[in-house]
Amino acid sequence: MDESAGTPRRALAAAAGVLLWAAMAASPALGQQAAMIEAGNQELRDDIQWLVDRGIIGYVSTSTWPIPVSALEAALEARKRKGLTRADVHAILAVRRYLDDQKKANFGVNFQANTDSIPQLGFASQARAAYSTGVWMQGGNDVVAGKLQVNGLVDPLTSKQSRFNLEGSYVSGRFLGQALYVGQLAHYWGPGVDGSLNWGNAATAIPGIGLQRAKQTAPESKWLSWIGPWGYDVFLGQLQHDTAVPRARVMNMRVFARPFEGLELGASRFIEWGGSGRDNSFGALWRALKGDSNDPGNDPSNELAGFDVRYTMSLWGNPLTLYGQLAGEDEAGGLPSHYLAQIGAQFKHSVGAARVHWHVEAADTTAKRMFGLGDGRPGTAYRHGIYQNGLYHDGLPIGHPIGGTGRLITGGIVIVPDDFRYYSRYSLRVMQGEVNGANQNINYAFPKKASWYATELSYSWRVKTATFRAGFNVIRKLSGEFNNSYSLMLSVNVPLPNE
Repeated sequence: MDESAGTPRRALAAAAGVLLWAAMAASPALGQQAAMIEAGNQELRDDIQWLVDRGIIGYVSTSTWPIPVSALEAALEARKRKGLTRADVHAILAVRRYLDDQKKANFGVNFQANTDSIPQLGFASQARAAYSTGVWMQGGNDVVAGKLQVNGLVDPLTSKQSRFNLEGSYVSGRFLGQALYVGQLAHYWGPGVDGSLNWGNAATAIPGIGLQRAKQTAPESKWLSWIGPWGYDVFLGQLQHDTAVPRARVMNMRVFARPFEGLELGASRFIEWGGSGRDNSFGALWRALKGDSNDPGNDPSNELAGFDVRYTMSLWGNPLTLYGQLAGEDEAGGLPSHYLAQIGAQFKHSVGAARVHWHVEAADTTAKRMFGLGDGRPGTAYRHGIYQNGLYHDGLPIGHPIGGTGRLITGGIVIVPDDFRYYSRYSLRVMQGEVNGANQNINYAFPKKASWYATELSYSWRVKTATFRAGFNVIRKLSGEFNNSYSLMLSVNVPLPNE
């Protein structure tokens, strides 16, 4: 274990323990609007997108995680009361049930299995080890909330991972309309269903401190109301096991808005700077913020920045969503350049009272290739001359889950039946990937150039407050250096009685 990571983890555990005790001592009957929802709950994201895209509830972005519970509560308060289908009611109750669970001060255990240790290839959280287990306690009220979670990993996916971590732990508070959080929460910035070019949740979560708007509402000023509902996330953290530049820091920023119905615009920036042997001054950070990153003798940072758009229209009375994301690996004229690209589409409709979610998506992580529109620059994406571990954490991609110099095409369907007892759902995905075209050893998820196709079938359900997700993932080699994989997936989260 990297000793440089021990101090921040111990500080996080101590702070979380003290503040969480204070949060749990307060009356949970007040609610828990100060809580945060980290990335990784596929079922919750599907439910929220169904409701937002159909105009059933108020706006809350599903392209920026973690989400303040207060923002989701505000969106539900603005929901329609009439003209709802049975499928709409099912989605509302699924979200409402999740939020009600968060209002209870409780304890719990979780378990995840990933028998062949397949890297995560999507939004849904899965074990980054053959097996992982954790114990947690959470609580809070409308002012302060928190969760302390201790996880153990058996046969981790990479040699850089710790066998114990505090992923999922945080303390958060609401003040002056803002949400402040400190901890190790999974982030996900972008509209993609199966990946984000800028910041995804396939790698170990980065510990740090973040600030968001507590509610994603429109400005009250008549001069600014054209912006529409909006929000932001500013995060300052430290990488745990970077061996090229130990104690490297990150400062990440995102802003998003919905200027009119159906259109969401976002801009994100990921900055890696400082660290052992580097300039950690405010001046260095200011140069990074200004974009002074092309001076080979005085490069203050490793950066990735870009834009995304998500637009939903009505097709035969059902929501059709088109989205795209660009992330630049270099800077020219003060703007990102040498882009990575992602495009996709979603379609949602009902069959009887069942919900059906379709999606297709393509991501090209070779800089300046843009699905064949450019010549491409292999070996550029997610790497840096000084920060030689690149944009990887514990060897796993911080951005898109396949890492740099690759391409992934996916398609999938989610079926949510008319089930108000177990809230069950079925999911099927097919994928075709070309990975690590530059044979970079910094990508531990896919360490060699290869081409493959994959199929994933999963089923999720809940029994009272316990949630379950089971699946089977198959990856078969088409070419290159890659071993065929067959992994059984299982995730279990069981709150324990606290009476």
